Amino acid sequence: MQRTLFSLVAAALVAAARPARASSGEQTASLSWVRLAGAEACVGARALAQAVEARLGRAALVSAARADLTIEGRIEPGGSGGWRAVIAVADAEGAVLGTREIATASPRCGAIEDELALAIALMIDPSATLSASAPPPSASPAPAPPPSTSPAPAPPPSASPAPAPPPQVIVQRILIPVPPAATPPAPWRVEVGAGPLFGLGLLPSPGVAAVIRARLTPPRSLSVEVGGAVWAPNETTTGAFTTRFSWGEGFVSACPASIGSATRLSACAGARLGALRVNGIGFSVDRTDERLTAGVTLDVRLVRRLFGPLTAGGGLGLIAPLVRDTFYYTDAEGRDREVFQMAPLAGTVDVLLGVDFP
Repeated sequence: MQRTLFSLVAAALVAAARPARASSGEQTASLSWVRLAGAEACVGARALAQAVEARLGRAALVSAARADLTIEGRIEPGGSGGWRAVIAVADAEGAVLGTREIATASPRCGAIEDELALAIALMIDPSATLSASAPPPSASPAPAPPPSTSPAPAPPPSASPAPAPPPQVIVQRILIPVPPAATPPAPWRVEVGAGPLFGLGLLPSPGVAAVIRARLTPPRSLSVEVGGAVWAPNETTTGAFTTRFSWGEGFVSACPASIGSATRLSACAGARLGALRVNGIGFSVDRTDERLTAGVTLDVRLVRRLFGPLTAGGGLGLIAPLVRDTFYYTDAEGRDREVFQMAPLAGTVDVLLGVDFP
C-alpha cells in the first residue's frame, strides 16, 4: 500500500510537467519496451501493455503515429543484484517530460511488474480511476490441486512455522528535466604586431618604414585591422638641389576572407590616410610644404603562431593613391622641373612579430 501511494505521487509529479491536452478526449500513448541482456525472462512488451490497459480499464496504447505521448522503457539486471527499470515519457513533439527509475533488490524479475504497469498507467492518465492489478496474460493459471480423499496430516507439535519472506524494497527516483546552462559568449580576439615595412612607388626611391598593426576579431564577425606607419626621410637630388620627403600615415582594413587557425591566410581591403611633408634644400628660397595623402589598399597576409601567444608573419600589399600631387620647382630659366609624383599603383612588403590574445 505504501509503495502504491508513493508511485501515485511520483507519477503525478511527472504528469504535472506535461502541458494540458488539447481536447477533452482520453489521452493515448505509444509504448516501446526493451529487455536488455540478462533480462530476457522479464515481462515482455505485450504483457506489459495488457497490464497497463487493465489498470486504466480502457484501450490506451496505440501506434506512435496516433499517440499523444511516447513512453519508452527498458529493464536490466541491477548493478548489485535485483532489477532496474527506467521509463521516459515525451510529448507528441518529442520533448522529454520526465524520467522515472524503478528498482528492486528481489532476485525475482516479476517483483516490479505491478509497479511498472502502475507507473505507466499514471503517466498516461494521472486522473484515471485505476483498477487493481491483474496477473500478466502470459502467466498461465496455476492448476487446481487434485481432490484429496483424506485430510492433510497435521504438522508435528514440535514443528515451528516457516519464517515470513523478507519485505521487498522498491527504490524509485524521478528526474525532472531542467534547461541547459547558457553557453558563455566567445571572447574577442586581439592580435598586435610590429616590424619593418618596405614600399615601392610611394616615395622618390624605395622607402622603409616602421609599422604597427592590430587585428580585432569580434565573436562571429569578420576581422578588422588598424595601424600606422612612419616612413624614414626619403631624398631626391636634382642638380644642386635636394628635396626631402617625410611621411606618416594610418590605415584601416576589413578582412572578410580568412583560412586556418594556427597558420592563417587572410585577405583584407581598406583605406590609408596620411600627411606628406616636403622640404626644399639648396633653393634660393627653401620652403616646407605638407600635403594630404589618401589611397585604397588590398593586402594578403600570412601569420603563423610560434609558441604561446607569439606570432610571426608578413604581408604583400597594393596601394592605389587617390591623391597624386606633382612636386616640381622652377629653374633659373623659368621652366618647371618635376621632382616627384606617386606611382598610380604602389606595392608594399612587411615582416611582423606579434602577440595573439585569445
